[in-house]
Amino acid sequence: MATFIYPTVKRVTSGFRTKERPTHNGVDYAQPGYHKIKAVAGGKVTRSYNSDSYGQCIMIEHTVNGETWESVYAHLRNGSRKVKSGDHVKQGQVIGVMGDTGRSFGQHLHFELHKGGNWNINKTHAVDPEKYLGKNLVAVNLKVDGKWGVKTTSALQEVLGTVVDGEISDQIRNAITEAFYGNTIKFGSGKKGSLVIKALQQLIGARVDGLLGPETIGKLQKYLGTTHDKVLSRPSEVVKELQRRLNKGNL
Repeated sequence: MATFIYPTVKRVTSGFRTKERPTHNGVDYAQPGYHKIKAVAGGKVTRSYNSDSYGQCIMIEHTVNGETWESVYAHLRNGSRKVKSGDHVKQGQVIGVMGDTGRSFGQHLHFELHKGGNWNINKTHAVDPEKYLGKNLVAVNLKVDGKWGVKTTSALQEVLGTVVDGEISDQIRNAITEAFYGNTIKFGSGKKGSLVIKALQQLIGARVDGLLGPETIGKLQKYLGTTHDKVLSRPSEVVKELQRRLNKGNL
């Protein structure tokens, strides 16, 4: 089950800190019509108020793996807020309706997610919600052995919200895949690539082709802060760090 569900429709009209809007600390979801806004996870309402900028706004504090998160729902329809400060809400509970209040140019939900602390005026804890919504962030209990096997793959699939089958499919033969599988199995065409590798590539900023290669491993090493040699060995330091992050629920 996803740790944070989507608060409303998934149609993105403005992303997180884009080139055009580098100070946009959230994601805008918009679609014509009547759309309920739901709490992305259970938690405590920290603010439910009217802001000059955010308009009708709700903020909810959550605790995941012992860490504080806060979700922000802005520009709700006038009179639609269903919770007040201090209320406890459940995941999926309807808290309002998409609107056009505050500094808004058309009906939409401006949604923010803050990791490791509460919302503040400088948005120092803001993260890209699209990297976390619809994914399972609950900590797991992997053996930290540096070997990327079925359990590590399954845990990664859970976190990244893809099909959970423990397999990295449709790879071409190269040094990286041989480090995973050895050189005895039959490799696929590599034309479609793996869903979980595509999701991982999106997370770490690599070219999204679903294929394991030096570029993806190099980007993963950089993302995890390990030796940046674009090589995957067994056991591997980058896989050990990946396993540690998955164990902490902090990928």
